[in-house]
Amino acid sequence: MVHFLLKRPIAVIMAFLACLIVGLVTYFSLPVSLLPGIAIPHITVQIQGDDTGARELENNVTATVRRQLLQVGGLNEIKSLTRDGLSVIQLEFDYGVNTDLAFIEVNEKIDAAMNTLPRDTRRPKAIKASATDIPVLYLNMTLRSDRPYGSTDETRFLQMCELADNVVRRRIEQLPEIAMADVTGIPGQYLRIVPDETKMKLAGVTVDDLEKSLTANNIEPGTMTVRDGYYEYNVHISNQLRTVVDVENIYISKNGRMQQLRDLCRVEVTADSENGYSYFGGKRAVTLAIIKQSEENMDDMKESLSQTAEYFSKLYPDIEFSQSRNQTELLDYTISNLVQNLILGFILVFMVTAFFMGDIRASIIIGASIVVAIIITFLLFYLFHVSLNIISLSGLILAVGMMIDNSVIVTENITQYRQKGLTLMRACDKGTSEMITPMLSSSLTTVAVFVPLVFM
Repeated sequence: MVHFLLKRPIAVIMAFLACLIVGLVTYFSLPVSLLPGIAIPHITVQIQGDDTGARELENNVTATVRRQLLQVGGLNEIKSLTRDGLSVIQLEFDYGVNTDLAFIEVNEKIDAAMNTLPRDTRRPKAIKASATDIPVLYLNMTLRSDRPYGSTDETRFLQMCELADNVVRRRIEQLPEIAMADVTGIPGQYLRIVPDETKMKLAGVTVDDLEKSLTANNIEPGTMTVRDGYYEYNVHISNQLRTVVDVENIYISKNGRMQQLRDLCRVEVTADSENGYSYFGGKRAVTLAIIKQSEENMDDMKESLSQTAEYFSKLYPDIEFSQSRNQTELLDYTISNLVQNLILGFILVFMVTAFFMGDIRASIIIGASIVVAIIITFLLFYLFHVSLNIISLSGLILAVGMMIDNSVIVTENITQYRQKGLTLMRACDKGTSEMITPMLSSSLTTVAVFVPLVFM
């Protein structure tokens, strides 16, 4: 084969340049992530049962859902744990099962079970695990006016929570590079109405009157149909209370007098009891865990997220946006480590081969072969849908060392034949042909060590 290629130098050079150019182009389109997109064969189904005992939840809901999930294909093991208010069903599948299809089938079985569950049961939620679900970084929102380890303005903090959940999170999830933004640190909210007893006594209004007025003004009449000749209109009337102003504007009729609720009570939004807090830099914070799309580039994701955070910083100057627990730094370090190894390897190979071989041209060829081999490897990454991550880059670093060894061996063997008086073409043919089988055996021996990892 070597003799065949040596007889066609133009075709070899053109094919070589084509692979080199395509490798350079594909490098900029390769997805970059922290870990490879390994599908974990586990799916978790969570069943919420507020104010429901464990026995009742198990008998009325969990047992029915579990019976449906037993029909999912490829299921290896199913386990469930039920306690007051919550039930968790763990599904473990055989390795090799397509978890995306299994996730769809699990949701279909949940929908089928909903027909036999109690009417007030909330739909169980299925959660699929993947290595790419690890957040790449966390975006923290804090109030600039807060002092570290000091008190927080509850009203302004609740406004920031509403902004984070309804605006910032949705805008971030619209970015094509981001799969999800998981928000933590947002407390529950409820509307608190504090009656003024003195004013209520003067107006003759009781607490029962307040409750009746709230109930009468917080209803959903539904939809009605209005016909006008040949035309028919569907009119939907909504009368639910949604804001503080809606509650304050409620009218109460008592003893022939009409008053608004704001005249008798103080209405305010208050934080509900919390299960946990999120702090950043000693300040009360709202934290968004950013999960990247598995096929997107890490640098593109960071740039888009930075632009979005900068836009919100200008729009809301009283809110500070900060990043923490940035996992991309590890990936950047690995990439820089690879580049550093390439540069040092090129310099050391050039110096060692030039000293021992006494031929600078051979040293240049060996160094160039390293760079070219890595660039062409990016083309194979693109064809086989392999992302640039810690695992693939670690393997690439290992392959660089093997490439240096093989280049030195082949070049040294060709040099020896040249010293024996053979022509350049004959020396390249004979020196390379002799080394193909030993180098292939050495490479396969190194790769064979990692074969057992496939079965883990």
